[in-house]
Amino acid sequence: MQPEHIRTLRLNRNESQTEFWQRFGVNQRTASRIERGQPLPPSVAILLRLYLDGVVGEADLERAQRRYRIALHHQPAIAEVRASAP
Repeated sequence: MQPEHIRTLRLNRNESQTEFWQRFGVNQRTASRIERGQPLPPSVAILLRLYLDGVVGEADLERAQRRYRIALHHQPAIAEVRASAP
């Protein structure tokens, strides 16, 4: 997918870079680089394609982000894991 196409799509949706890209886990700085031609990370490219094809929707992305935040919050500290290792 070409950077100009992605930018045009975002602008047609009347969304800022932050609004558009945060749903894919991309910060504004990286979004700017992508829209200027930096290659998309493969995982983001796949997710974006699934989103644009209608396979993955807003609710799916929001649910995935919530699960990710919960997993990060409940992740045991590395020191705790090492201390409990045999």
